Amino acid sequence: MGFEILIAILILAGWGIYYIGKACWNYPKQKREISNLHSVIKEKDKELFSLEERCNKLKDLLCSSSPFSLSATMFSDVYVCTYESAEYYLKHKYRPAYKAAEDVRALRLRAKSDIAKYKEMSYKYEFLLKSFPELKKYIDDEEALLSLDKSVSYDDFKENRDCSRDYLSQEEWNKLDVNSRNQLALDRYKKKKKSSWVVGIEYEMYIDYLLRNSGYKTIPNGSLNGLEDLGRDIIAFKTNNKGENIVYIIQCKNWASDKEIHENVVCQLFGTAVEYTVRHKGELFTKVCPVIYTTAPLSDMANEFAKILKVVVRVVKCGEYPMIKCNISADGRKIYHLPFDQQYYRTEIKKPGEFYAWTVKEAVDAGFRRAFRYNNNDKIK
Repeated sequence: MGFEILIAILILAGWGIYYIGKACWNYPKQKREISNLHSVIKEKDKELFSLEERCNKLKDLLCSSSPFSLSATMFSDVYVCTYESAEYYLKHKYRPAYKAAEDVRALRLRAKSDIAKYKEMSYKYEFLLKSFPELKKYIDDEEALLSLDKSVSYDDFKENRDCSRDYLSQEEWNKLDVNSRNQLALDRYKKKKKSSWVVGIEYEMYIDYLLRNSGYKTIPNGSLNGLEDLGRDIIAFKTNNKGENIVYIIQCKNWASDKEIHENVVCQLFGTAVEYTVRHKGELFTKVCPVIYTTAPLSDMANEFAKILKVVVRVVKCGEYPMIKCNISADGRKIYHLPFDQQYYRTEIKKPGEFYAWTVKEAVDAGFRRAFRYNNNDKIK
């Protein structure tokens, strides 16, 4: 009996030693699994915190008066999310690659910072061009952009510089007289590649020229008011042969011929014509007529909209027109403005004696001199 008890004890001890050994053998693996589980929980906590942080950023963005850096940071967060996935995979795969995960993390942080800076600058650039579209001529023209380096300061650039310098070499500038300089600068301006904004404005001015030659009184609303024109590039007035006083609300589209004008343009013009009718209902006019002048055709749907809404469509290619504005100031000074002069687009030709000239000689012979800002008392305002 004692022998049997001894055998049972030995068997039990053997099994105990086996299970203890197995537990000791598996302990590092279990420890790794527990460690990995802790890492997963930690990563999930970070993800939850990151999600909460991004929600807070979105709230800040919606309430912020300076959203550029916030929106750029959010963009970069989204853009580098693939790096986060790669980093997580390298840390938690069957055989973790911690060094590679750290390399990916460092790359993610550097990329996030660079992308955020780039997007912030991009947003600010787009905002500046939308607010001051005339700056686009310097962006699209490298020579004009490089010429800014000649200015001593921003004030010098805005107040005192003659933009004719953008189109002449220093040798030409020194050799030619003032009138020859101005004419050569104008000739080169006409031939240079223009920004889309200038191309659009020049088409409006060409249509305005055609209308004036046909007996219309016009207001170049687009060039005078820029982005605040309410979709009315030109407002024209004429009394027809029936004695009706018609106001024409005109939108100009200088688009490539392979594009189409869609119905949204027609609807916008119709809407702004209705607004004009309501706002000016006390004035003496028989009716308001919306007109589209375009270099591109309308789509079939846009044509249907135009017929129903009674929007007149004129397809007219852009052509030459007299660009020099000869203006008479309030104190009687005769000043002419070239297309690249500071006040060119804000200058309206409407008083007796004012006109558009084809050449500098034509303007000078009529007694006009170039508009230019000086540091002395001869400032033109």
